[in-house]
Amino acid sequence: MREFYMKVEPNVVISEFIVNMTDDLYHKDNSKIDISEKVKKQADSLANFKVPYYVLTNGPSQENLEKGLTITHVDLFEHYPDLTLYFYRILMAFDFLKDHPEIEKAALTDAGDVTMLNYPFDSVREGILYIGDETSSLFNTAIIINSDAPTYMKDFIWENNNLPILNLGIMVGTRDVLIEYLGIMVKLITEAEVKIKQGDDSYRLGKFEMLISNYVAYRYFSNRLIHGREVSTIFNGHQEISSAWFKHK
Repeated sequence: MREFYMKVEPNVVISEFIVNMTDDLYHKDNSKIDISEKVKKQADSLANFKVPYYVLTNGPSQENLEKGLTITHVDLFEHYPDLTLYFYRILMAFDFLKDHPEIEKAALTDAGDVTMLNYPFDSVREGILYIGDETSSLFNTAIIINSDAPTYMKDFIWENNNLPILNLGIMVGTRDVLIEYLGIMVKLITEAEVKIKQGDDSYRLGKFEMLISNYVAYRYFSNRLIHGREVSTIFNGHQEISSAWFKHK
């Protein structure tokens, strides 16, 4: 996945918006979409803080848009036939951060249902991974419990089932820590796809990235992980006023 090279600002927000691919969660037709309109609410909120906004897409690039918004095309790595768009988003963000060493800190957000309430980057500490969360525990989340995953991932989730579920709709940190976190997931995705190619279906990762993202965060970042109301509002709480950095639904 490589987009045309451009230099970006040191502190940015990045989203992904994949078109012409089935959305297994919302089951919406995403073939004819005005991406700039779909991300307008978040773009408006970021403009209030003068934060540049980059939306990565497999659709056409759009430059010189209003309010600091840049929509940039990236090619999808199409050699993983079992991956859904939720996993492709991880690969896209990882490659974009690798390709842009000028980035110092970033927030990776869902494109359509996140807005910035307070400027985050002055508070972001080196080596700390900040992630949004939900009110449910891992045990009470059907997307995780019913998801395909390698046995070692499922075992870890069951052993830690009382932990609150983390939601990749909001992820903040320095470039280094984000690359580390995403990179571990990319490694595990690659290993799983190789195993599947070799005929071992027990490595299938399911349709959603929720299980693998919680596994990696809690397994490898437990001592440098912050989630909760500093990072995000109550999930689906429709809070317009909060001390959190971001509102998520």
